[in-house]
Amino acid sequence: MEYTTKSKELLEELLSPIPFFVRPMAKKMIDKKIREVASEKGHSQIEEDDVIRGYIIAGEKKDQARIKEFLEKKGIDLSAYQELFK
Repeated sequence: MEYTTKSKELLEELLSPIPFFVRPMAKKMIDKKIREVASEKGHSQIEEDDVIRGYIIAGEKKDQARIKEFLEKKGIDLSAYQELFK
């Protein structure tokens, strides 16, 4: 399953605040979750919605406020993702 150009760019943006030395491991973990989300939805390509959902789900619960704030700063409407923030 491949990323669309926009979804790949979004993933790279979302990874940008993660410290460089742990970013490869974080990317691997987040990518796995994104692929699970896309697969569950039956998508043939990874879409931006899959990236956002996977990013939120993969994030640690203690970091959810920071994740939410970062996504809002990126101009992402989080109303469709509220159930993922617990």
